[in-house]
Amino acid sequence: MKRFLFAAAIVTSATLSLAAIARADSPAPDVAKAEALYNKGQFKESLTILDAYLAQHPKDATALVDRGDDYEALGDSKSAVADYSAAIAVNPDYAYAYASRCDSRDELGQHAEAVDDCDKAIALDPKMAYAYRARARAHLNLNDLPAALADANNAIADNSDNAYGYEIRCRVYVDTGDLDKAVTDCNEAIRIDPAIEEGYYQRGRAEIGQKKWDAAIADFTKAETIDPGPNGNYWLALARLNSGDYATGLKDVNAYIAAKADDGDGYYVLAQLQLKLGHTAEAKTAAQDALKHYRIDNDQAGAQKAQTLIDSMTAKPGGTH
Repeated sequence: MKRFLFAAAIVTSATLSLAAIARADSPAPDVAKAEALYNKGQFKESLTILDAYLAQHPKDATALVDRGDDYEALGDSKSAVADYSAAIAVNPDYAYAYASRCDSRDELGQHAEAVDDCDKAIALDPKMAYAYRARARAHLNLNDLPAALADANNAIADNSDNAYGYEIRCRVYVDTGDLDKAVTDCNEAIRIDPAIEEGYYQRGRAEIGQKKWDAAIADFTKAETIDPGPNGNYWLALARLNSGDYATGLKDVNAYIAAKADDGDGYYVLAQLQLKLGHTAEAKTAAQDALKHYRIDNDQAGAQKAQTLIDSMTAKPGGTH
């Protein structure tokens, strides 16, 4: 879930002064119009205006960052990084540009580089909650859970009214196994912003850990209603595997695999669902696909569990697992 700079994030006075310097000679109405469109979710329209504006004003750091935000909202993290980098070249003290590049680099899998960028943002503006949230996500992706928790705590301390701070700490608590704390934080995120898709998604993950299958299914379904995507299909399939709704779970996992055909976890859940439905041949094929993709990803734990599942079917042909 990416940020909405003007609608959701708190922009500090220091960042505002830097932005004002960057755009001092710019025709502000063009940029302001683009920002208004961005806030309405009209990212392509905002991008069109900024493209024309930046053709005439290529050194406007604020407009470059705004266009980067449009690219990121449209899923083009690579172009977003290019614009944030161009903004930093114009204004090396632009804290928000570093924080935004941190977020986009994390989306691109450049997690260590993302942490470096957020370090710079926080050095320039130690109270930027958005930078702490972005760095927390990068630390999560690096499996540095203590650092992620510290950043999430700082994000909440600096902006306790922002739902995303509680959502990211909920995510950290899910990964540390502190499931009750995770649910409490996601509840708070949802209270602040009832439309925060990630709040329902992360609470559902915690509820799977608590074996509250029906609650998890309800939360993943709500998340999918707000923002449909393949990850929700995976977690719905896993919850339904455990709740006993195998036929619906099979539809969910097939939808997930259709979108993410290279993920071993999807095939592993598919194999288990097929077994529950008595489809042993299909289950074995799915388990072999899981094994193949786990090996490609060098996921030894995943490969081991897939091999164990295959062995169990080989030992008991026609049986269920």
